[in-house]
Amino acid sequence: MIKLAFLLSHALIFPNQQDIYLEVVGKPASAQKQIFYAPHESEFVGNTYVADKVKKQGGAFIIMRQQGTRNVTLHIKEQQKTTQVYVDPNRLFTIAGIASSIKKLNPKLKLNSSTARKAIKRAFKLGKFVLAQLNQAKQPITWVAMHNNTEGFAGDHQHGRGDVSIYRYKSKLGKGENFLIDVNIADFHDEDNLFYVTEPIDFHMMRKYHWNVVLQNPIVTTDPKEDDGSLSVYAQMHHIRYINIEAERQDKNLGENSTKAQQEMVDFIYYLTSKNYF
Repeated sequence: MIKLAFLLSHALIFPNQQDIYLEVVGKPASAQKQIFYAPHESEFVGNTYVADKVKKQGGAFIIMRQQGTRNVTLHIKEQQKTTQVYVDPNRLFTIAGIASSIKKLNPKLKLNSSTARKAIKRAFKLGKFVLAQLNQAKQPITWVAMHNNTEGFAGDHQHGRGDVSIYRYKSKLGKGENFLIDVNIADFHDEDNLFYVTEPIDFHMMRKYHWNVVLQNPIVTTDPKEDDGSLSVYAQMHHIRYINIEAERQDKNLGENSTKAQQEMVDFIYYLTSKNYF
C-alpha cells in the first residue's frame, strides 16, 4: 500500500517488487543545484523541513519507502517458497557492497545460494532504480543524503549506541583507517551532528564555518576493501559531488532528535551550493 508523507509528492514504484517505491518531492530533472536522498525510512528527523525547502527554493527530494523500517526486505520467490532477504538501502550501488550487506543482515543465508544470487541481482536493480532518479538533472548537481544516528557510539564508555560520531571518525583517522582522509571537530556542535563529504573544497568551507565534518578518501574508488556499496562511494567513483547530513535521533530512551541542528545543516547546504565552486 502506497503512503505519501508530503503534499505535492508522487510515488515511483519499483517494477521488480511493487511494495518498494520512491516518494519524490519536486522534479529531479529540473533540479539546478541539489537532489536530496533519504535511504533509511526510519531516519526522518529532517525530512519534513527538506520537503518544504525543496518546494520553496528548488531541488528535489527522494525518499525510499517500503514498510517504515531501516532496511529493505526483498521477497525472493523460488518454486513454492518465499524467502525474506534484508539489505541496507544505502549499500545498493555496487555488487560488492550489496553482497556484504546481505551477508551481514542475513547471517544464515549462504552467498553462493540461488536465493542470495537472486537477492543481489534484485538489490542491484533497486540501486539502479534510485540512480535513475538521482541522475535526471540536466547539469552537474550535488547529491545530499539525509541520515540520522543514535547518541554517541558503541564503546564510548558513555552508554552510546551505533557507529556514527565525529569522535569515532577522529579515532578511526588516528588508527589509520583508509576510507577517510581528514576530520574537523567543531567545539560547539554535538558529536552526532556532522557532515560527511567527498570534495576537499566542501570540507574546507565547512571547517571555516565551524561544522563537524569528515572528508572521504578517494582511495575508496580503487581499493576493493573500501567498497561498501554506499552512495558516497558510488558518487566519488563517478565524480559526483556528495554531501551527507548526519544528525542525532532519539532511540528509545536515549538521545534526542536534533531537529533544529539538521535544519540548520540543510540551510547551510543551500548556501554552499549557491556558490560557484564547481
